Amino acid sequence: MKIGLQFHPDILQNREMVQQLIDFLKSQGLKIAIATDSPSWIHEMLADSETYSVSDLAKHIDAMFSIGGDGTFLGASRLMAKTGKPVLGIHLGGLGFLAAVSVENFRDRLSAFFRGEYQIEERSVLAGKLIGSSGSTEYFAFNDFVIDKGAVSTMIKIQTYVDDDYLNTYRADGLIVSTPTGSTAYSLSAGGPILSPKLNVIVITPICPHSLSARPVVLSADQIVRIDCHELPDDVSLVIDGQTRLSLCGMCEVQIGKADFNLRIVRFEEDSFFQTLRTKMNWGIDSRGN
Repeated sequence: MKIGLQFHPDILQNREMVQQLIDFLKSQGLKIAIATDSPSWIHEMLADSETYSVSDLAKHIDAMFSIGGDGTFLGASRLMAKTGKPVLGIHLGGLGFLAAVSVENFRDRLSAFFRGEYQIEERSVLAGKLIGSSGSTEYFAFNDFVIDKGAVSTMIKIQTYVDDDYLNTYRADGLIVSTPTGSTAYSLSAGGPILSPKLNVIVITPICPHSLSARPVVLSADQIVRIDCHELPDDVSLVIDGQTRLSLCGMCEVQIGKADFNLRIVRFEEDSFFQTLRTKMNWGIDSRGN
């Protein structure tokens, strides 16, 4: 088995942990591949590993290990999205919902993975199409697409349709279109609902809307969200998973719907979405100490 490793850009602060992880992987006799843009000290630790460009890495591996936080996992997910190969997240601290492996349990869980004692959970992916006068370009998001007002100091008007039906012109700071997985990310911060990742839906969540009646809307995954760009200010962008920003200046429309493929992520028998919620959200804990 050949494992690809994707690292958080600031992984140096966790160098000791990374060294332990790499030593463990080497002890399993695995082939390891990394991206050419990995930090130089990673290349030194893995001098005998295979290296590929970021765009080519997914083609040459059997599975991807994401080492960092949820942001690193999202980046690895987009690399692996269309390959059908699994992604496993190794979380190094902070608030994270996506990783199945932690600093405390990585030896046990990775050993279980190499023995084949894991499940594959399929998560929906969003496909977003930017349509301009000269054609269209498609992008993919695991968490969300966000209409972001950028440097505009006032609210923007976001004319929104579902399929061919007019939904609303949101007067807000932005608009989030998310997967069920993304419901615990930016959408949650903006007042959106927490959705089970097993649901086949899309959620629209306005960001700081002017009207209290502008509430999140949950759609069937076979519907298309269409956003008219003609009246948006020039500074407005489409942000993909909080990592990639695309200007909407000169664009005609954004179309967002469910992609025709799912992301395959590694889960273990004892994993539970609701247990993760309780842990990350501190549910059931009385902060008053009673």
